[in-house]
Amino acid sequence: MTAWDAAGGVLVVITLWLLSFPTVGQSPFTVSGSQDVYQAEEHSNITLTWLFSVTADMSDSLIIDVVYVEPLRMVFHYNHKRETALYPEEFYRGRVQCDPELARKGQIDVVFTNVTLDDTGTYRCFVSVDRHSNYTTCGLNVTAVSRQPPQENSSPAGRERIFCYVVVGVLFITLVTIYVLQFGFVFCTDWNQSSSSDLFSE
Repeated sequence: MTAWDAAGGVLVVITLWLLSFPTVGQSPFTVSGSQDVYQAEEHSNITLTWLFSVTADMSDSLIIDVVYVEPLRMVFHYNHKRETALYPEEFYRGRVQCDPELARKGQIDVVFTNVTLDDTGTYRCFVSVDRHSNYTTCGLNVTAVSRQPPQENSSPAGRERIFCYVVVGVLFITLVTIYVLQFGFVFCTDWNQSSSSDLFSE
């Protein structure tokens, strides 16, 4: 672990610790989620959305943290006053996208691409403005991809192939039957002729 990773981890812990303290007076905003539980299939994409009301003077002191609750992992971090990494955790880099400009307008869309079973769990969105904070949680349930058993070939080409086999089989049986009948007719004719000759010779 590098010094930057250690510093980032300390920053995450301190930020969440500060946000956990209750604020004096009523919070001027409330964070709400569009869904309580999201469902996704493994290797698919899913967007977790949170909303909060925004006033004109909010964006200058806005801090947003989206965390995976257990084990604690920072998914997305935005601080308007500081240049910080939006995705501190290596686990989410390249798989998670969140537009800071849209977040400053009150809509936090965290887009997960190629979700895995390890993404299943509880996510918490913290929003802090001028020492006021609010948060809400949602769940994400990722299910494994169902593997269907191979189905029989029912394509038109397969049906045509089966039809050809049937036609060839019927023709073969017909030819064999004709050959047997011809052989039987010739045998009977020869036998009758030989029998007649024996009678006349006697």
